[in-house]
Amino acid sequence: MKMNPTERIFATCKGEEVDRVPTMSILYDLNPIYQVLGYPKKTDADLINSWFGQFFLNKFGMSWLGRSIAKKDVYKAGRLGVEAALKLGFDAAWTPLGLAFSSFPDENTILDDWGSYNDIVFDAYGNASYYYREPKIPTQEEYEQWEYFPDADDSAKKTYKYFKKIVEKYGDRICIFGDVYCGLYQTMFTSMGLERIAYYIRKKPDFIREFIARMEEFTLKTDMAMMDAGVKVLMKGDDMSFKTGPQLNPTLMDKYWGPSYTRICEAIHERGGLSILHSCGDNTKLFDYIIKWGFDGAHAYEPTSNVDIYKEKKLHGDKLTIIGNINVDYLLTERSKPEEVVEETKKLIKNLAPEGRFILAPAHSHSEVDMSKEKVMLETVWKYGKYPINL
Repeated sequence: MKMNPTERIFATCKGEEVDRVPTMSILYDLNPIYQVLGYPKKTDADLINSWFGQFFLNKFGMSWLGRSIAKKDVYKAGRLGVEAALKLGFDAAWTPLGLAFSSFPDENTILDDWGSYNDIVFDAYGNASYYYREPKIPTQEEYEQWEYFPDADDSAKKTYKYFKKIVEKYGDRICIFGDVYCGLYQTMFTSMGLERIAYYIRKKPDFIREFIARMEEFTLKTDMAMMDAGVKVLMKGDDMSFKTGPQLNPTLMDKYWGPSYTRICEAIHERGGLSILHSCGDNTKLFDYIIKWGFDGAHAYEPTSNVDIYKEKKLHGDKLTIIGNINVDYLLTERSKPEEVVEETKKLIKNLAPEGRFILAPAHSHSEVDMSKEKVMLETVWKYGKYPINL
């Protein structure tokens, strides 16, 4: 029984019989992508430091040049990430689209349209990226005056156009896990700050609900646009936890964010799709709620957090597809040995693959991931991940 990638993903997430353990790629850093596809002659740093880049930087500031680089990198990383995943032989590729990084107050800063400052950084290979710095709309008054929120309808149009091309070019060979940047919790956390979220939940709960409703509308419209474009699996990046546990009391997460996620999952299911949640950290106390909200699977089961993936398999493995857990801090870097990758991959297959509902994937992405190690990981899955599992 040989299955195509999308069939393999759907059968796995529905708890049905499959031919082998499926795999999902996370590639939105350019250096790992270039390891697979070949390095370009020019990098972002080359552009910034060229006479052309310096001319526009000195004449117009970072605004024009920054938007050009950001838009180019967002679209390029998504498309090339799928190409690299396909070349390596992954069954699926998480393909996030960021539409909210369009303002550049200075040459070192990106202003996220949802309301946060991010530092512009370059990796060791000259590729531009960003790191979160601080919230920009910590009060209700600043929220009400904020003029940069992404327009949901306009974003949906851009989403459809982008993913239509992705699906037409790659969709029959790899399963696209579509995502548009806007985590209902994480976005509020980065825009407002954790302390302010806690404060307003207690003092002005209607304001919290208003903010969530705005992001729910955006997510529903962009999710439906992706489905219109042919995307069948919707994966929402929304970090909710520290390495030691949830950032907020899980009952509060359920009370305020749960209804929105329930409606989003229902809308996806009504159209025959799958809904996947990505959340870093230890989500042990949230998994029951994630299942309640209607998600079909969860990623990343971060191995450097306190989550016990083997215990979660026993507790929730018949209701929630486990995705991830391959360590990117050491195992998928040049510091590890290939035999270490083989042994850890075999261990995960042996303990998580029986009875299905397991997709092997890296826990995350960063510029120092060694793609030769991901190739070893994949080859191990192909050799030992055929059903019935016999390790």
